[in-house]
Amino acid sequence: GYMFSRIEEEHLWECKQLGAYSPIVLLNTLLFFNTKYFQLKNVTEHLKLSFAHVMRRTRTLKYSTKMTYLRFFPPLQKQESEPDKLTVGKRKRNEDDEVPVGVEMAENTDNPLRCPVRLYEFYLSKCSESVKQRNDVFYLQPERSCVPNSPMWYSTFPIDPGTLDTMLTRILMVREVHEELAHEELAKAKSEDSDVELS
Repeated sequence: GYMFSRIEEEHLWECKQLGAYSPIVLLNTLLFFNTKYFQLKNVTEHLKLSFAHVMRRTRTLKYSTKMTYLRFFPPLQKQESEPDKLTVGKRKRNEDDEVPVGVEMAENTDNPLRCPVRLYEFYLSKCSESVKQRNDVFYLQPERSCVPNSPMWYSTFPIDPGTLDTMLTRILMVREVHEELAHEELAKAKSEDSDVELS
């Protein structure tokens, strides 16, 4: 049930709705990248993200060139501790299980100003040291009084889920995000079909 989408990603970069121009634009950009590349489609999935679960990694490609990327390791589900919910909430649990195991997004070396890795590192540089190892928060509330050249852009409090939902609704209308998610759904459906044939 997706809406047909006409907003193009390029337009959002050009009109400064994506980038590192302000705390809220930077949050919007991280939300955009995490939706597009980590395939997080709703607020519940986004709230599973945390500083402790997003790692910066480097791998060596051929000709010894190095590629940096961000990898998201979803937290393990605590299903065993709730045996009474297992039978009743079976459908709900399967939805939770759909967060892929370790997804990643590569750096953009052609355009550093649009690079997910660099923008994430810039985000970290504008957060308090105390939050950087936390495993329960990723999107932080912007500081009320900050200006672009303030050393700190974010408080240590998570952003309100309602605000996140509003931001996410706009992001899901971007054509490239829509296409990426639809492409993933198709790939998943194909792999499920082949599982059925095998069993």
